[in-house]
Amino acid sequence: MNGWKTARIGAATAALAWSAAVAADGLPEWERRVYRAINDAPDQLAPLAWPPMQAGSLSAPFALAGCTWWRRRTPDPALAYAAAGFTTWLVAKGVKKVVERGRPYDHDPTTNLRLATQTDGSLGYVSGHAAVASTLATIVARDRGPVDALALHSFALLVGVTRIYAGAHLPLDVVGGVALGVLVGETANTIRTRIAG
Repeated sequence: MNGWKTARIGAATAALAWSAAVAADGLPEWERRVYRAINDAPDQLAPLAWPPMQAGSLSAPFALAGCTWWRRRTPDPALAYAAAGFTTWLVAKGVKKVVERGRPYDHDPTTNLRLATQTDGSLGYVSGHAAVASTLATIVARDRGPVDALALHSFALLVGVTRIYAGAHLPLDVVGGVALGVLVGETANTIRTRIAG
């Protein structure tokens, strides 16, 4: 394992642990301010927020896997996209049950709900959308240069920001989701390397 990969895994592990601990303790004032700054953005941005938000949906890894298989006709990386994306979604569900943090509306009933966001009593930490997008970004970035990798991870973070804007998640939900995605993605990349090697 190279030093850069080790640093990414270490940083993601620390970010996941820290964000989970803070999130389990409630909603700190600084996080509330960050949330309101994003969630109070103009309603006119909603049509722009919807497309990137779909990159973190459960269907995204399967769509990417299908397109990749169609183009390459090889199981790698198509299988990695589907398996890792679905695994991330499942693990995120498990983390939600451990941390048991509510959605933004549970903490602030004046939150702006957009893009079909519901007040259904579901749990918020971690953001599954941010986690899935981060997993896919980590796998795709494996074979790209540093500029492309930065762009991919920035896009995964944007997916999380759209979820804050939609009123579905708080900022630490996104931090935890991105960190979880990196960990699952790096695990998938390690498995791919071992299978190929």
